Amino acid sequence: MAISSLRFGSIGRNVLILATCQGLLFSINTVFVLVSGLVGASLAPDPVLATVPLGLFIAGAALSTYPASLLMGRIGRRPGFLIGASFGFYGGVLGAWALSIGSFGLLCFTGLVMGVYFAFGSYYRFAIADVVTGKLKRHAVSIVLAGGVMSGVVGPYSADWSRDLLAPQTFMASYAVVSALAYLKLLLLAFIDIPTPRKVDKQRTGRPLGEIIRQPRFIVAAIAGMLSWAAMNQLMVAAPIAMHICALPFSDAAFVIQWHNFAMFLPGFFAGALANRFGVYNVMLWGTVMLLGAVVAVVSGIDLWNFWWAGFLVGTGWCFLFVSATIVITECCAVQEQSKTQGFNDFLVFFAQAFGTFGTGALLHLLGWSSVGYTLLPIIILTAGATIWLSIREGTLAPQIRSS
Repeated sequence: MAISSLRFGSIGRNVLILATCQGLLFSINTVFVLVSGLVGASLAPDPVLATVPLGLFIAGAALSTYPASLLMGRIGRRPGFLIGASFGFYGGVLGAWALSIGSFGLLCFTGLVMGVYFAFGSYYRFAIADVVTGKLKRHAVSIVLAGGVMSGVVGPYSADWSRDLLAPQTFMASYAVVSALAYLKLLLLAFIDIPTPRKVDKQRTGRPLGEIIRQPRFIVAAIAGMLSWAAMNQLMVAAPIAMHICALPFSDAAFVIQWHNFAMFLPGFFAGALANRFGVYNVMLWGTVMLLGAVVAVVSGIDLWNFWWAGFLVGTGWCFLFVSATIVITECCAVQEQSKTQGFNDFLVFFAQAFGTFGTGALLHLLGWSSVGYTLLPIIILTAGATIWLSIREGTLAPQIRSS
């Protein structure tokens, strides 16, 4: 299914804009994560604290994702996305300021601000589902997520190119790139056309949240989403630091991140078709197999290609798990239940990321690179088991699309 399959006009424009913004979202995230882990290591009073700014980045997203969803449920997607992009712009400014004065505390605060930016941007995939229905929705969601493929070029290249642009302040220009890309998003988001929630929709809240999240589908989809992000974050936050410790050059780290980003998003162009053809639960299971492969790559050695395979496989696994989880979440709730359901789901996802990211620095410095992989095994097995259980419970690996 190509973008041309989506009828043009408002829907086609929305898909292209949101896919482009998805690419910019992860380009900015790539620059921030790739740079801030190393900057954190240089500014932190103890190397164990190097990933704290990145942990706060995820914590900021976790704390703001539910309010962001409720806010957009009231004021609409476009105003909410513009607010989020503004946080990205000012986050880049704060990062450059923190580096210029050598303040680890300010770098940590920058992580929180960037987390708010990321929380709003994480709803691009749900925004397109607001205006597309039926099987076409699965393709639209996967195409928007696949837009992140541009981050495989823009993110690592921008970080590497800007590294010494404002020497002797290494990486200061990289934070300026963050602000520039966020400003570009502001310009693009002014043109999306997604209806503002109607008053009647605001007055109807649907089922209680507790009833929605007790659905087996929701539980398994939430677990899959949490695993995809926790595994991806834990490995890729640690990878640049581990490569630096192993005396591999920064260009190698950028190379690994570049191919990791390609692996995250290229499968998104056909993940929706795979979900329709083979079932979302099969796609989830394929994702867990990819993550197991990433763990094998991590524990097998510390050469460049160990890092490359780990990044590539965790990226592919993330795509299969996250696309399929997103599809199931959109089919678990009615229109008037979307804000609270999506907000709670993303809170769980970001909480899982934060939990892993805060501990990554300690794992890496106290137990070594292989421990970053071994600690993922229990949740990979849990996710695979839960997916198989749900498929047996429903009697199919290809659940029918819920009528809206």
